[in-house]
Amino acid sequence: MKKFSITLLPLLLTFAVLQAESAPLDEDVSSLLSNYDKETLTEISNELIKMANEEHASLEYELASSHYNRALQIREAIGLSNHKSFASILYLASVTNSKAGNYCMASEQAKRASESFSIHGVTKYVEKASKEHSEYRKACGVLAFK
Repeated sequence: MKKFSITLLPLLLTFAVLQAESAPLDEDVSSLLSNYDKETLTEISNELIKMANEEHASLEYELASSHYNRALQIREAIGLSNHKSFASILYLASVTNSKAGNYCMASEQAKRASESFSIHGVTKYVEKASKEHSEYRKACGVLAFK
């Protein structure tokens, strides 16, 4: 039983860190969803992505991460999570989240990006995102022990 508990502990800690990093639908995003149509929400999401790209380039990873995550929340809420571009945004968000130190969220996003790239036949990025998922997952596990 003790061996089982020791084996299970890293998984539970990793899950706890992941839950702490991921938030329910942001209040700002909820407000946007109730006040705008799908087309406008898509435009807002695109603007958030542009901002995140600029912030990432300026090494403002926390801010960029926040904007990528909001853009992803909007796109998921309006039914665009099966679109090819969603995989790319997930991938960009995972890289930015890792640089911001949010390894558990980065791991989950890289995993989802890899799966989505696979569905859309974008083989060039399937393996890359999968590899990064593994790297981020390890970093997440290390954080869980601290």
